[in-house]
Amino acid sequence: MNKLLYILIAIAVIIVIAFFVLGMISKKGQALGLKEGHLQACISTENCVTSEVIDSHPATIEPLTFSQEKLMFMDKLKTAIEAMGGEIVTSDSSYIASTFTSGVFGFVDDVEFRITDDQQLHFRSSSRVGRKDFGANKKRIEQLKALLADQ
Repeated sequence: MNKLLYILIAIAVIIVIAFFVLGMISKKGQALGLKEGHLQACISTENCVTSEVIDSHPATIEPLTFSQEKLMFMDKLKTAIEAMGGEIVTSDSSYIASTFTSGVFGFVDDVEFRITDDQQLHFRSSSRVGRKDFGANKKRIEQLKALLADQ
């Protein structure tokens, strides 16, 4: 019985170490950025969500329509990102790249935003490592949309 317990503890320790290593690996890298003026498509549908390609694809989410002036909305968006714990990495007049880092293992997700002249906010939220995010990226974007709608 003791031998089995030691084996289970060893396996648990190896798994925890593996997650910490993946967290460290996720700190390297950056957002994909724009391609031909648009956010890039999701490579994996299980750890990414985007609003740029809406075609009943599982990795898509509707963009947010806003009514404020573009620059005023950009400031509002930056405030919302930071209020949710995000860090803005790159910003210009119509694009923001930010990162969100998980608490325990330090996994980094890239969250990008593109604001169009017709008052649409497009999103791309993707995990840097792993195959699944258990809906974390979609949930983050839904929370951000709700936060922006409340302001």
